Amino acid sequence: MGSSRVRQFRSWLIAAGVAISVVGVAAPAHAQDAPDQQVGSVRVVHGLRGLVADIYLDGTLVLPTFQPERSTDPLAIPAGDHVVDIRLAGAAATDTPLLTQTIAVPAGFLGSLIAHLDAAGNPTLTPYIDDLSAVPAGQARVVVRHAAAASDVAVLLDDQAAFAAVAPEGEASELVSAGDYQVSVTATAGGTPLAPPQSVQFADGTANFMYLIGSEADGTLGWAVVQVGDLQTAPAMIQTGDGSTIGGSANGNGTTVLLAAAAVVTAAGAGLTLRRRHLATSR
Repeated sequence: MGSSRVRQFRSWLIAAGVAISVVGVAAPAHAQDAPDQQVGSVRVVHGLRGLVADIYLDGTLVLPTFQPERSTDPLAIPAGDHVVDIRLAGAAATDTPLLTQTIAVPAGFLGSLIAHLDAAGNPTLTPYIDDLSAVPAGQARVVVRHAAAASDVAVLLDDQAAFAAVAPEGEASELVSAGDYQVSVTATAGGTPLAPPQSVQFADGTANFMYLIGSEADGTLGWAVVQVGDLQTAPAMIQTGDGSTIGGSANGNGTTVLLAAAAVVTAAGAGLTLRRRHLATSR
């Protein structure tokens, strides 16, 4: 996208006063079921804050009016290379996309694809493998994914360093005792939180994929969380709630919780090519 188009896009967003909404958690999909080896199971996560988008796959509109801070249920996508185009919602299919990338979906892939800002503040797509293996009784899996325009960060749970250094587009994972936590993010050297601390519940037997999104320079860093349940091992637990800590309703696009304040997206660039990431079928 040319510089004039970038300025027009940013000006449109600012003039429109696009803001972030807070959403709740829908019932988790049973994504732990074994995927068809001829397709990949891909959950799409929208981490471009403030941008209502139309998402195209190989030239076909597949996710119209996709709201930011939302995710889809797992989608079955044929194995192979696919072209993803992102346009402003309602834009003509012939309009130049805000972002175009080619993604490779391996056969049997089980994971997520997030649209977000890279470390330099440009929109990009990044795939991640989702660990949906069994979780010991009384515990929850927490997976932190750095999908923001920011340098390396540290993530604290209840003021204790849980993830000491997470690089842009990197991730880190650990099992924690199920329960309520205060989540903070700081620079790796510590100091003032880069985003307002948030309360979150990691329910028993869940995998919690926490995406840091937004921009450090613009002061818009925040969290989006996709929670997948029913992963606990014996003794089996009866789920009595969806684990949401914020009220609200999720739209038909899925299962994301936004844990941050309102902000306006700053997005630029198109015609980017996704660097090939090795997508193993196991960690």
